[in-house]
Amino acid sequence: MTNYSEKAVTFKVGSDRLMGITAVPDTTADVGVLILVGGPQYRVGSHRQFTLLARSLAEAGVASLRFDYRGMGDSEGDKCEFDEIEEDISAAIDALIASAPGVSRVVLWGLCDAASSALIFAHRDARVGGLILLNPWVHSGDYSPQVKLAHYYRPSLSRSDQWRRLFSGQIKLLPAFVELAKDSLALLGKYVLRSGSKASGRSFVEVMLEGLERFQHGTLIVLSEADLTAREFSTLIASDPAWKAATAKPAVTINTVLEADHTFSQRPWQEEVSRMTIEWLKRQQAS
Repeated sequence: MTNYSEKAVTFKVGSDRLMGITAVPDTTADVGVLILVGGPQYRVGSHRQFTLLARSLAEAGVASLRFDYRGMGDSEGDKCEFDEIEEDISAAIDALIASAPGVSRVVLWGLCDAASSALIFAHRDARVGGLILLNPWVHSGDYSPQVKLAHYYRPSLSRSDQWRRLFSGQIKLLPAFVELAKDSLALLGKYVLRSGSKASGRSFVEVMLEGLERFQHGTLIVLSEADLTAREFSTLIASDPAWKAATAKPAVTINTVLEADHTFSQRPWQEEVSRMTIEWLKRQQAS
């Protein structure tokens, strides 16, 4: 186990001061990890996941920085959307490299919309040497009905106990079929719209795809088995030819944490994510 130190750091984006915590081992690898925070939370993470991950990385000899975006946690400024934080990420990379002598490249590690942010940004900065993406957020209204039909209605209707509950009156028949009809129509509408005129603007999901296609380094995607966001992403990469091709590249690895929820709320799931992260980093350094 490697000795390490944790320190508070501040860095600027324009006139706004951002706050972060570094975990730097006494002897560090040349690749550090920038932990990006997803959703309306700050650098500790749900269930202290980001803090625990940073310490596990440091014990394995990998420096890291976890920080608050502008307008979040202890950082100044106005809150930005997840697809508008390029300046925050770039400044955080500067701060990590300055705080950890010997680190020259970084891996971006993100959960949910932070994974989406990482995909959008990574190919734009030559210092980014890898991506670790947990349950990437691709929800834009296009795939939810398909996910619900594939992962909720179909399994439910295949179970005998659900049919017994239905005929005994425990499940209200009319509301259930109204919701099923609504989701089926929404799914049909998606294909109708696809065959019609193409919108002039690009969705963030399309920008994410471009980022993955253009990124030339290793990518680890970790999905929770019991998470709708992960299932939505799985449906996307299985049904969209461009996404299927992008995730089939030799540089992309996809792992699943069995039974895990969206934020890996139980300690064994957190520890498995840390183990996957560290083992993948070691393989990347060896290759």
